Amino acid sequence: MSKLAKYFLLSLVLLLSSVKGFAQHKDSASSGFMFELSYAGQFPGGQLAQLFGFNSNVEGGIYYKTESNWIYGASFAYFFGNQLKDEGILDSLATSNNNLIANDGNYPGISYFEKGFDVQLTIGKLFPVSQNLNSGILLTFSAGYMQYHVDIEAPTDWTPQISDNYLQGYQHLTAGVCATEFIGYQYISNRKLLAVFGGFEFTEAMAKALQFDFESETKNPNYRYSMLSGIRVGWILPILQDNTKKLTFYTH
Repeated sequence: MSKLAKYFLLSLVLLLSSVKGFAQHKDSASSGFMFELSYAGQFPGGQLAQLFGFNSNVEGGIYYKTESNWIYGASFAYFFGNQLKDEGILDSLATSNNNLIANDGNYPGISYFEKGFDVQLTIGKLFPVSQNLNSGILLTFSAGYMQYHVDIEAPTDWTPQISDNYLQGYQHLTAGVCATEFIGYQYISNRKLLAVFGGFEFTEAMAKALQFDFESETKNPNYRYSMLSGIRVGWILPILQDNTKKLTFYTH
């Protein structure tokens, strides 16, 4: 876990300890399923920062929230971008002016993109700070699998140097385990017509190359650290059941 993520988690623990006894109500929180769709703008760190710049991340997830506000679920995220930092990927094939020569003798238009995904399982806890027990400070931890690569797009009929199996040698296909820490706020209105969340997110991965790399002429067997950090905002479709504690009165 990065120093920034550790600092944020410590700050959250101190905050939660200060509001622990604030929200008390005769009703318990609702329980049921929550379907989420969200977007994050992210900045890379570690190995990812050597390849890419800023990226977008779209995530979908399904979660179950208990009466005690524990949250369990799973998510799938797809991240993508067009800011490639490593401009020398095709240097071994290029001319002195950094162009590739196609079959017709011209310079083909080549585009580079970042593409990746992760699949994670999640456990979390919601800490209400008001009488609305379905809203409050949200803390989650997720773990799973991440994969990413450089997507190189060119007219394959005219550039056989980067087609089929040759293309794979320049894509930097990388995969490994990952973990995500999220700290934010979740709001679900009493009538559940408005349900949103937002906060800070840190995803860290230990990943290694899956293919032989033509640029470095090696297949690095070592796991290397990568990180994505940013702000995530999302929409929730809550299918929740109210759980009201019944009070019994005895008369003499």
